[in-house]
Amino acid sequence: MSQKGEESTDGNVPSIQNGNHCETEPDGDGDHPELLEGENERSRRGQRERQIAQQEEEETDDETEDSGPENDTGPAETAKDRQRQRREERQKARKERQRKRQEERQNARKEKKDREREKENQQFEIIRNEKLQGETILDVGEEDMPIEGVEIQEFKITPYVNDSNDRDDLTFPYDYKEVIHKSIMFYEAQRSGMLPSNNRIEWRGDSCLNDRGQNGEDLTGGWFDAGDHIKFGLPMAWSTTVLAWGLIQYKEVYSEIGELETMLDCIKWPADYFIKCHTKENEFYYQVGDPHTDHKRWGPPETLDLPRPSFKVDEQTPGSDVVGETAAALAACAIVFQDKDDSYSKKLLDHSMQLYEFASTFVGKYPSAGYYDVQPSVGNKLAWAAAWLYYATGSKAYLSDAETYYVDYNLKARGYCFGWDNSNPGMQLLMYLLTGEAKYKRDFTKYLDCWLPNNKLPYTPKGLVYRSEWGPLRYAASNSFLAMLAADYGINRDKYIDFAMKQIHYILGDTGRSFVCGFGVNPPQSPHHRASSTSISADRAELRKLFRKENPNPHILYGAVVGGPDINDGYVDDRGNYIMNEVATDYNAGFQSAVAGLKLLQMKTTT
Repeated sequence: MSQKGEESTDGNVPSIQNGNHCETEPDGDGDHPELLEGENERSRRGQRERQIAQQEEEETDDETEDSGPENDTGPAETAKDRQRQRREERQKARKERQRKRQEERQNARKEKKDREREKENQQFEIIRNEKLQGETILDVGEEDMPIEGVEIQEFKITPYVNDSNDRDDLTFPYDYKEVIHKSIMFYEAQRSGMLPSNNRIEWRGDSCLNDRGQNGEDLTGGWFDAGDHIKFGLPMAWSTTVLAWGLIQYKEVYSEIGELETMLDCIKWPADYFIKCHTKENEFYYQVGDPHTDHKRWGPPETLDLPRPSFKVDEQTPGSDVVGETAAALAACAIVFQDKDDSYSKKLLDHSMQLYEFASTFVGKYPSAGYYDVQPSVGNKLAWAAAWLYYATGSKAYLSDAETYYVDYNLKARGYCFGWDNSNPGMQLLMYLLTGEAKYKRDFTKYLDCWLPNNKLPYTPKGLVYRSEWGPLRYAASNSFLAMLAADYGINRDKYIDFAMKQIHYILGDTGRSFVCGFGVNPPQSPHHRASSTSISADRAELRKLFRKENPNPHILYGAVVGGPDINDGYVDDRGNYIMNEVATDYNAGFQSAVAGLKLLQMKTTT
């Protein structure tokens, strides 16, 4: 396997430095070498922040749990050394348990599949014989047989437990319908591939129509990740999962405001792309495009003429994290489309189940090469996928897997965030909703309570919870979505609603300015976004000028949430400031779903 900085020979590891497509400057329009260092540093620094914070929180949890007497192993050994030694011993023991349990699970799955297959064959044979005897009691075709090894049954969480809102102190000063409408338009602006005839983004056209796998597979479609033109599978899948969850929970809202069909189209776009990327049972393409060359170019995707290599995971190079998140996304989408298009729903579920088997059988982290690296382990993605498949199918086999991962990977630990790299907080809440077990609720509230005022995380003077300078608004928004979900089911209802409302309203304009492009008072006009800041007809010289101009972007990127302010609420609307003004698909996912939750709260309050 190639390492970072070397030429990729097998196509599995993105070569981002000195590789096939990085030895010379690209020939594309508007090259900007100065962008490379900044945008790559954003990824590296954000990842370092997560790693440091995650380690500090895990050590805090270790200290809390290890409060018993210590063994004196030598006068020179400090308490910190002993603590490190115990942690290493626990990690070693945990890995050994994981290895044994993985072997046991694989053997158990094989045995279960063999039993199920035999049982199904027997049932099918009985029905066939009865039909031959003229005593047909059920017409069963191959397409109607249960998917191998899984018992499909009707299984749903009650969508909403509060039929009304009994608080008279809440105000709703913003047009949530407009916000949701424009957020969906942002995802349409991020589309790659051949655009549909009903495309509403007039300044966007077909792009990247030659995206292919290593054997010529069609990999067109999907979303561009942020202000660049790379298709990163992990954040795209997480965004799809969260948007689908919001649609499942707040379908009533989307129907009421006339956005149900556009929202179904919204999540179908990446879902169709994921199906294309699943080229074999144990093969999945997780990325198209080379960040090293792409980040040096400033221009629209329609005229992109750079090489676009594709990268995959397979049995030899596993990727349980990115494949697990994709399995979760497709399972969530299968639930969404169950009532709309049953055939498509079954197709999504079939791919989800196969991807989960791939992810859980060939366990390992995908070769991210420094971009979108999951921390601290793949366990949260495996449990997340298993939980969503349990939700979609009702099969206890998936529930058992999720429960096992929860223990094996210590998923009760408080995570850094709820985002593309850590689905754990959402998984904790989902497991509570699926099982009603108090431990999941306890672990979830331990996490979310840290985000409330006067707790572990800092706040800006004007009230934004501040996790990181890199996209602080997306962290506030994604946790606001979890807060609204929890409140829906009676978990700390009042304080979680207050938290979500204050954070979302901060983004919408409570500070005197909006952080959503094309919405509210004084919104961002110069987001760090290539397509909206350039023109398809512009030549190379004009593209260079467009990047450096202080004028607003020529196209409004409706609905996009920018990165956000500094710790003192300071903000500069400058497209060159990628920290404050980057936009991304994961920035909007939790935000849009949280706004849908507030809209339902408003509907319940006024009826």
